[in-house]
Amino acid sequence: MSDEERSGSGSPIYRHTEVAPESRQIAQADDERISGHLEKNIGPLGMVFHEIVSDRIHIDIHRVPASEAHPYQVIATSGMSALAMTVPAELEDGEQWRHAELCMILPADWPLEEAALKDDRNYWPIRLLKQLARLPHDFSTWLGWGHSIPNGDPPEPYAPGTDLCGAVLIPPFLLGADFFTLPGEPSMHIFQVLPVTAGEMQLKLDKGLDEMLEHMEKQIPDVYGPLDPARPSAV
Repeated sequence: MSDEERSGSGSPIYRHTEVAPESRQIAQADDERISGHLEKNIGPLGMVFHEIVSDRIHIDIHRVPASEAHPYQVIATSGMSALAMTVPAELEDGEQWRHAELCMILPADWPLEEAALKDDRNYWPIRLLKQLARLPHDFSTWLGWGHSIPNGDPPEPYAPGTDLCGAVLIPPFLLGADFFTLPGEPSMHIFQVLPVTAGEMQLKLDKGLDEMLEHMEKQIPDVYGPLDPARPSAV
């Protein structure tokens, strides 16, 4: 029996305190592969939020504007997959989960202009994606299916006007099965970052991901997107 800390559902709890050694080299992701996948599965790309100062990995954020076929915006990282994550040796098929990128689904009218992003109520989804994309490389760990990451300990709301204070990684169900896995090598997946409240995150820890999602689906029909920062908690 392992003596590692576990949640009520039996999942391990990782507390990231030891920072990985510094690196003078900045790793770059295969942006052509990632951007091509976004265009093929969602639509033409819009603006790119280029990172000016990078540490370990260079992270850009691609935006896919809303369209008639997809009446919402998608923002996605290009950079997290530049380095392999430190996947546990005992994880079955661990090799296929070492490289990943992240996305979020925003309303069509979510303000993403330069002036609007000076307000953290508009900017926080971009900040969240960049923080999560760096986390596995800063702490020699990994992020994958069903992982939940609180915004601090205790968790605090991401911005004024929202009770969302944690994130859960799930396949991007709204974007279709083909979007989750990128063709080519190395194996790579794009996870959706699903912001949740403290109560929803605790439900996931206590009962597991499936029960949390089933409960949220009953309470919030459009739980998988687009993001509603003012939504009430499902718990």
